[in-house]
Amino acid sequence: MCEWRRRHDGSRHPIFTNWSDGIFPAFRDDAVLAVAEDEVRLHKYAAAVTSSQAFALNLFIPWRRGSRAALDARLTNALGEPITIDRLTFEWVPAGGLLGEIDADRPRPDEPATAVDIVLWGGARDGARVALLLEVKLGEGGFTTCGGRDSPSNRRPDVCASADVFFRDPSACYLQHPRGKTRDRRYWDIFASSSGSVRSAFPGASNDGPCPFAGQNQQPMRNLAISHALVQEKIVDRAWFGLCAHDDNPDVAAQWAAWRSLLPSTDAAPVIRASEILAAGCDAGHQVWAHWMADRYRLSLP
Repeated sequence: MCEWRRRHDGSRHPIFTNWSDGIFPAFRDDAVLAVAEDEVRLHKYAAAVTSSQAFALNLFIPWRRGSRAALDARLTNALGEPITIDRLTFEWVPAGGLLGEIDADRPRPDEPATAVDIVLWGGARDGARVALLLEVKLGEGGFTTCGGRDSPSNRRPDVCASADVFFRDPSACYLQHPRGKTRDRRYWDIFASSSGSVRSAFPGASNDGPCPFAGQNQQPMRNLAISHALVQEKIVDRAWFGLCAHDDNPDVAAQWAAWRSLLPSTDAAPVIRASEILAAGCDAGHQVWAHWMADRYRLSLP
C-alpha cells in the first residue's frame, strides 16, 4: 500500500497528512460530511494507508446517496432474502440503554462504547424493517478481545477461566457491572431473552476451557447483542450481524468461521466480500471508483 501511495502522490509514508487524503477523491467531501453527520470517532490511525476505518468509508461512501439497487442485489444474495436499503450509518453507537455500556445516551469523549462499522437500514419484501450490521476488516488478524478478563478490578477471574462456570451464572461476569459504571451491561440479558438462556444462544461453545468470550469472540458477541436488542426493542423487525472483509485476509476468515460455529443454525452470520461491493459499484456506474479501489486495496474486479 505504500507502493500504491508512491504511485498516487509520490510519497511512500504509511500515514497520510489527513485521513481524508486516503479516500477516493470524488467521494472525499461525502466522507468528510458523513463523519461529521454520524459523529464518527476517528481511530488513532485513521490516516494510515492500512486503516480499516478508511477502508470501510471507501467501500460504502458511494452508497450514502443515490441509487442502491446494485448494492441491494448483492446484499440480497448474501442474506438469502430480498432487502432494500434506505440509508446507511458509519460507526453507529446505539443509545446508552440498549447495551448498558455507557452512562448516558451518547458516550463521553473518554468513554469506550461498542460501535458498528456500518449499519444498513432498510426494508424487506414483506414490509419488515430490517438492519444489517457489518464489521469491516482490512488487514487485521482477528477481533478485539475482552478487556475485563485482565482488569485489576475483576474479582471473579474464575468466571473468565472457565466456560462451565460462566454459563452456569453469566451474571457473575465482570462485564455485567464494571467498576465505576452506573448501568449494568445487558449482553447476557439480551441473549437470554432471545434464546431462553445464554447457554442456548451459543450451542456450539464448549464448556471446557476459558469463557468463550474472553478471546476474539468478544467483539462479534457485542455486535450480535446489538442486532438482537434492535429487534427486542422493536427498532427493527429483523437484524443480522455480518462480516465484510478483504477477500485475501485468511486470518479474519478463520476467526469468523470459529465465531459462526458457536451460533445456532437460526442465527445467520453472513459474509460479504469486499470485491462484491466493488462489483456492485461497477453495476451502478461507479467504474472509476471501483478501479481505484481495486488498485488501492489489491482487490479483484469482475
